[in-house]
Amino acid sequence: FGSLAFVPRRPEFLSLYHTRRFNAMAYKPESYSEVLRWLEDTEIEYVPHGKKAGTKSYDRYEKYSQAKTVAAALEFGSKPLDLVHDFEKRLLKRVAGPVRDEPLNLIAVEDTTTLTKTDLIIGAFAYQLAKREKGGEAGDDKDPEKVRQALRKAKLSAKFGVKVEDMAAGVGWAESPSMVASRSRANVEATKILEEAAAEGRKITSEEVLRVLRLWAVKRNGDRKNVMPEGMTWVHSETIGLLHCSGGRLIATLHTRAYPKVLTLFCQWLKDDQENGPAKDFQFTSIIVNSAYSAKRHRDHLNVGPSCIRAFGNFQGGNLKYWPEDDKKTNLESLREEDAEVLDVQNTTAFMDGNRAHEVEAFTGDERFSLVFFTAGHYQKTADDVREQLVQVGIPFPDEDAVARARALLPAPRGYGIGAGETKASAKKVGRKGRKMMLKKEEGQKKKSLFGTASLFNKVLAARRAKESSEPASANSGALPTKAPGAAPKKLGGLFFLKASGGASAPNPLKRKAEGAVENGEEKKPASARPRKPLMMGGLLAKIQAKQQQQQQQQQQQQQ
Repeated sequence: FGSLAFVPRRPEFLSLYHTRRFNAMAYKPESYSEVLRWLEDTEIEYVPHGKKAGTKSYDRYEKYSQAKTVAAALEFGSKPLDLVHDFEKRLLKRVAGPVRDEPLNLIAVEDTTTLTKTDLIIGAFAYQLAKREKGGEAGDDKDPEKVRQALRKAKLSAKFGVKVEDMAAGVGWAESPSMVASRSRANVEATKILEEAAAEGRKITSEEVLRVLRLWAVKRNGDRKNVMPEGMTWVHSETIGLLHCSGGRLIATLHTRAYPKVLTLFCQWLKDDQENGPAKDFQFTSIIVNSAYSAKRHRDHLNVGPSCIRAFGNFQGGNLKYWPEDDKKTNLESLREEDAEVLDVQNTTAFMDGNRAHEVEAFTGDERFSLVFFTAGHYQKTADDVREQLVQVGIPFPDEDAVARARALLPAPRGYGIGAGETKASAKKVGRKGRKMMLKKEEGQKKKSLFGTASLFNKVLAARRAKESSEPASANSGALPTKAPGAAPKKLGGLFFLKASGGASAPNPLKRKAEGAVENGEEKKPASARPRKPLMMGGLLAKIQAKQQQQQQQQQQQQQ
């Protein structure tokens, strides 16, 4: 056959056996099934020194072979596939302990909150097996995508203690999987609290609200620039309930559908807390949830009427400073500290107008949450289906009469003055319009100063021309005028003038002459002297005047 080598064709049954044996199932199905039934407390026993000395597998085997349970073997460095290999090679055997009746199938697990770390590791191993068997005659329980989703939810369920069936679907662009699991756990806790309170006929307590807030994952918000402390680019803050969206639309946030019991708990707590308070039967559309930051001095701009504020958590300080007489005519920086009221929102719910200046003092401690109940602007334009959705979760949606009653509870602000005896109307209002007005005024002053300088320059120049025309021509008219002994330079409008004394004529203010000796009525210029450009004031008019002056001087010299 010359250079051609004969390669025998592999029999078809051998190819199929090789593919299934080594690519899909490297070990017997019974070995996989056995390992997938093991639990963390299943007792096992290894053969001492079961691997060949001097190999990497020997070093690993010597470490994890000291384990007596499955959990310990995995902790000491064994992998699920090592368990299968060692079991099939009879280096490992199960001696006692609990086992599952059937191999682990995460899709069929009812309560995933009971899954242990060992269960999740073996469950991930089952997912890898399902991926290998993809394309075979696998049922729904072995579908790789379904197993992957079940594994992801099982991990979150075990971590946050929430069942898979209680876990919300979530919104991918707004919530991470961890946020979904944590908030779902908060929703389960809120449901439990509401049921217990209803069965016992009691009110919702602040401690129970704090329990839910600790489970709730408050998202990072980089849009609330007006409340961010200096140096921060985001804060933990979000609005639930009615929300202003792009284009002026009013929508119900995703929380009303995904975590309705959390909103119901917050609403019921405020109703119970203010049963005999100033905000009794207070109606609102939205709730802001804040966490772990002190809001700087600001005014709300999308609120209508008063708000209710309460802080929760283990912290010291963090009181609310509030300027009740603020009528927005004084800039925030000019407000005086002594005019502010300090409200202890940790122990008492504050009833105030968020459109007036307020800030949160610095605090120390492990946590600080706050809830702000308010009515969103343009709430009258809310669609009926959105309004109904909010009412179903417990939000007491207001009407115009309810907003008017709430406003009547707070007196109109009288305003502050910048100094003693000054009214607030005399204060400078700093804002976009205020800054534009201030810049415009400054530009006007600059222009006025330039026009005044040019006018003064023209007056001086006209007076000097009149003086030169009235005086007789000097005998030595060809000589350049020299600086008088008593002359002193004077700066005026960016030009230097010589204040001449006696009858000497002043030099031309628009042209600098080179100083040189005069011999026999003629100027002797230095050899190194270069002609200098005349000093002239900026602007086209000044340049024309300087040119005319130069031409007049040349004509006078020619006539002489």
